[in-house]
Amino acid sequence: MVNNTKFKINFKSSELVFLLLLGVFSTLPLEKVNPKFVFCLFVVQFILIIKKRNFKFKTTPFFWMLMALYAINFIGLLYTEDLNKGLMIITRQVSLFLFPLFYISYNLKNIKLLFKVYCCAIFILLITLEIYTLYRFFYQSDIFPLDLELFLSFRYTGAELTKLIGVHNAYLGMYIILSNVLIISFLKEIKKSSLFILLLLIISFQSLFIMQMVAKTAIIINILIIIPSLFYLLITKKKIKTLLFLLILLAGVFYFTTTKFKLPLNRISDRIEELSNTTNSNRETRVVLWKSAMPLLKENIVFGVGTGDGNKVLIENYKNNGLKTNTNIHNQYLDYLLRVGLFGLLVFIAVIGYAVYLSVKLNNYVYFCFLILVLGSCFTENILSRQWGIIFFASFNYLLYLNARNTYKWE
Repeated sequence: MVNNTKFKINFKSSELVFLLLLGVFSTLPLEKVNPKFVFCLFVVQFILIIKKRNFKFKTTPFFWMLMALYAINFIGLLYTEDLNKGLMIITRQVSLFLFPLFYISYNLKNIKLLFKVYCCAIFILLITLEIYTLYRFFYQSDIFPLDLELFLSFRYTGAELTKLIGVHNAYLGMYIILSNVLIISFLKEIKKSSLFILLLLIISFQSLFIMQMVAKTAIIINILIIIPSLFYLLITKKKIKTLLFLLILLAGVFYFTTTKFKLPLNRISDRIEELSNTTNSNRETRVVLWKSAMPLLKENIVFGVGTGDGNKVLIENYKNNGLKTNTNIHNQYLDYLLRVGLFGLLVFIAVIGYAVYLSVKLNNYVYFCFLILVLGSCFTENILSRQWGIIFFASFNYLLYLNARNTYKWE
């Protein structure tokens, strides 16, 4: 009886941890809800670890690389002037330390279910946002008479589309792209044609949603990853009819986008023009910010300005160059270079580089696409400066690494 009772307690504890992990993955876009699941997950797992005896952590070289990535913030703290800001950054990024620790202490057996729940959560969220936006248009609109063209060009795009939860479009774009990648990985095992077509339609809908959000970097990355992946999958599986359907579907999406959602395409076109001709740009674009920060980066290239002083010196630099913005540098690579110098940047590149090497070596599609997504997003966002990016990277990265290293039969 005693043994059976212990087994039931352990079984229920394991279930609770898994449910909390599902909560973390399914609430990533919800900035106020997600931290509560993250906190409960770590607290419950810590209590279970304390209760266990003779517990052994199975670390890997990559685990220690991730620990080094987090530890460089402490090195930058030694010479920072704004100590409070530095401590705040370290606290905010603690998930970079805790998630790898969690994964080496918890035996996750049903990773496939976890990713299916994630995909379902993203899809349900997008449907909810679409319905809420339509509701606002028909029942709370101040446009009289109702103007469809104005609605599609402004009221149904950009931040207006995600107003219900207030998530940053760049980060939601990352979540959607990963969902698309995971769905493609599921397609490899599906034999039923109707289900296959249904999932293709979901990918198309989610890709169109990225266009609606006008998440420029996400649009480009999604096109570069998803379209070649689908073509490769259908060609290798010799699904000629489905390939034909995909071509028709892409043509339809392209036509609808170019005729009804001109704003995303115009924004991408403007961004390309700004990248090629920054001197004539009237806006304080990312390229203008990077160019303004270059002298500051060169002056502090070895050690950086310190963990907590990055934004402070950056904003002062902007003002000295006649810029009015008070935002961060919008580039994760330059952010590491600014705060902790060349050494910190090299650690970050080493972490991502090693992961990319492993994903290619093990032919792991999902992990490789995740890393390409991270690498691309880091060019236009400080993804490790905000909760949306930190939790996304920390929760998926080491999990996908372990899956790629140990077993990748379902990818």
